[in-house]
Amino acid sequence: MGNFRFHRRASRITLSALVAGLLGIGALSAAEPYCQQNPIVYCNDFETHSWEGMEHEDDATLVIAGVPGVHTFQGSGSIEAELDTDGTNASFGYRFFGEERIYVRFYMKWDGAWDRPMHHFFAIHGDRADDPWSCHGTAGCRPNGIKCLNGATVDSRETVPDELPGEPFFYSYFPDMSCDPGNVCDNYADPDAICQGCANRGLPCNSGLECCWGNHFNLNQGVPVSMEQDRWYSVETMIQANSVLLGSGNYDGEMALWIDGELVAHHTGMLWRHAEELLLNHFIVWNYFPEATQTYRIWFDNLVINTSYIGAFGEMVFQDGFETGNTSAWTDAIP
Repeated sequence: MGNFRFHRRASRITLSALVAGLLGIGALSAAEPYCQQNPIVYCNDFETHSWEGMEHEDDATLVIAGVPGVHTFQGSGSIEAELDTDGTNASFGYRFFGEERIYVRFYMKWDGAWDRPMHHFFAIHGDRADDPWSCHGTAGCRPNGIKCLNGATVDSRETVPDELPGEPFFYSYFPDMSCDPGNVCDNYADPDAICQGCANRGLPCNSGLECCWGNHFNLNQGVPVSMEQDRWYSVETMIQANSVLLGSGNYDGEMALWIDGELVAHHTGMLWRHAEELLLNHFIVWNYFPEATQTYRIWFDNLVINTSYIGAFGEMVFQDGFETGNTSAWTDAIP
C-alpha cells in the first residue's frame, strides 16, 4: 500500500467508504484512519482500551465495552468523564514535543443530564520546557509571554433557550489582554490578594492592581452552533503560535474551531509569546464545572493530534490533487 496522506475537507461525497476501502477497513470499522497512518503527533481511538501515555484524573475512566453511538462514537472503547457536585477531578490530556501549529480533533457527546453551559472545557497551550506546569495556577494573572504560551480554552454559553451546553467560544489569556482594574475587581474579589498570588507565580501586576480573566472570542464565520445533549460531535481546534523577532512577539497567531467539519470560528492577530522557545506542547480537557448540581457525563472518542488539518470522518481526502481529479502528482498509487 502506498504512503497516502490525508488532507483537509473537500466535497462531501461521503468519502468514508472510499477512505475505508483504500485503507483496507470496513466502512463501519471503529478504526481511526489517522491511527492507521502513523500521525505526526498522537492518535488514540481507544480500541486497545489503553490511555497510551495520556495523563488523567480519577473521574476520567476508560470505557472498555461501550455501545456504539451510546458510550462510544464507534467500536467499544472511549473515555467517560464523570463530573459530580465538586465539578473537578475528571480532566485528562496529552503532552507532546513542542510545535508551532497544532490541530486537535476528537468526538464527544454530552449526556442527557446537561442543563447548563460548560465552564472550562478543553485547551491547547505551551508550558515551558523546564516547568511543565508553567501555564497552570495563573488564573487572574496577566501573562508576560515568557512564562507560558497560553493559547486558548474552549468554553460554552447558552444562546438558544434550553439548548445546552450551548454555543462554544474561545477563552484566552495573552499579554495585552483586557483586565479589570483594581477598583472594578474590588467589587467581586480581592485584587491585592490576586496580585500577590500572581507575583508569587512570577507574574506581578506591574501596571497596578488588576484582575485578569480570559477574554472571549466568539464564533465569527456566520455559522450558528448550539451544542445539545445526547448527540455526537466532531470537534477540532487549531492554535498557531505567533512569530517572535528579537525577543518581541508579532501579532500573527491564530486560533480556529471546527464543529462537525465546518469552520465556525477563526481569529487572527493573536500575540501569546515573546519567547521563541515557548511552543505548543499540551492538550488538556479541563472538564472544569464547579456549577455542577448533580452527576454529569461526557464521552470522548477518536482523539487525533497533528500539525495539519485532520477533519471529521467522511471528509478526509488525499492531499495530492484528488479534489481536482488530477492524478499527475500521485505516487505509490494502486494500479
